[in-house]
Amino acid sequence: MNKRVIAVIALSVVATATLFADVTYHEPDQQYEKNMHRYGTGIKNWERAEFMRFTMADSYLFHYYAKVTADKNNKMSLKVSNTLDITKMMFDDIVPNEKISLYNIMRDRASVQSYVVMNAAGEIVAEDYWSNTNQKTKHHLMSANKSFSSMVAYIVADKGFFKLSDKAGKWVEELRGTPWADITLQEYSDMTSGIGTLLSSANGWGMPGGSTWDSCMSTAGGYNGLIKRDGKLLPPIDDKGDLRTLSDYVTKFAHNVKPTYKAGTTYEYRGLNTEILALAAERATGLNLSELMDKYLWSKGGFNSFMTMYVNQKHESLAAGSMNCTNRDFAIGSWIMGHGGKNWKGEQVIPEHFIEQIKNGDQKVKDAWAKVSYEHLLAPNAFYKNQWRTITDDRTGRTISVMVGVNGQLSAFDHKTGNVVALFGAYRTPTGQAMVNLYLFDIIFPILNKMDEGKSKKII
Repeated sequence: MNKRVIAVIALSVVATATLFADVTYHEPDQQYEKNMHRYGTGIKNWERAEFMRFTMADSYLFHYYAKVTADKNNKMSLKVSNTLDITKMMFDDIVPNEKISLYNIMRDRASVQSYVVMNAAGEIVAEDYWSNTNQKTKHHLMSANKSFSSMVAYIVADKGFFKLSDKAGKWVEELRGTPWADITLQEYSDMTSGIGTLLSSANGWGMPGGSTWDSCMSTAGGYNGLIKRDGKLLPPIDDKGDLRTLSDYVTKFAHNVKPTYKAGTTYEYRGLNTEILALAAERATGLNLSELMDKYLWSKGGFNSFMTMYVNQKHESLAAGSMNCTNRDFAIGSWIMGHGGKNWKGEQVIPEHFIEQIKNGDQKVKDAWAKVSYEHLLAPNAFYKNQWRTITDDRTGRTISVMVGVNGQLSAFDHKTGNVVALFGAYRTPTGQAMVNLYLFDIIFPILNKMDEGKSKKII
């Protein structure tokens, strides 16, 4: 992108200053893009599997982005003890009669770039930063972003701006006149809205069961950058036409795609569900997603560092995957959930009933889990509720709730103890049997089991 285009966006940023001082808008870092070109990647193809080890750390530098600053007077104090040594945690390897350390599983086999293990007292008992990442690195959350988006949406709903029982068409006018308008926001939140078919598959992702979101949806949201055309700074034209905003995309989808399933009956993981939920929160409040994050979550939760969200020219962000944050803040997000929605000061930030729904589920989401998705084959005693997965390990009975990103971005809290494990991976093959077993059953559950052997008891 040339200097003239950068000047255009810079002027746009000044002219459309946010209402919130802690949200600012920024243009891409040209040197970052140039450095990536050496390896054959850039803003057009940065999320492809072969580039994961290059682009999962600080990828916001490719993008136009919103920067949401943490409240310096409300940062959670983190004690670092490093009392858990993963190099000494040994397990039976795949090769018979051989052992492997958790260190080797995480760094080599699972392509983990960083991790943070935090106990219920807010003490970091283990953390590592590999692949030249560090405590300041902003990792891309991929779909783990959905869980943060749901936190904000439910905070807004709890404050009376809208109800999860509302029909989506009440708030998202683009759906009106189509079957999608009569589906409740709760059904979109639980991914039981009936969305199956998409407008356009994201090429090259190799997801089991097909892609989970449209390439044209991500393009409209600024995921693949902006270019100058028609004298304006706009998203590039995708294969479904000139979709310049998320509104354009939702309109085209709603009027061209019909529900695949009856609402409320079938779990099918599709990113558009998250966008509908977030649009309702935005329309009900008059704030965009980064402003909502700032006002209701990031400034309240005790997060230690700024986070970023990719934006398009309208400062829209994909609720399903545009967020970047540090691993410590990723862990803090789950720590709050494990403490009933309260921050380190004991202040209620996230509604407790939202967390109880995630922990307990309901019969509808439990019945919907095994209808279509391959996920039930990997974790049969699981369910999806409010943009979180809740999973029980049959071997131990331990239950966790976890936010999940497609390349190994997982942050989980233990229902029994409130302990947290947060991982940022760059696993090249999205999701699937190998990744799920590695991250959940070879890493997260064993760490939580090991913590139970010590003094990491729930303090709430």
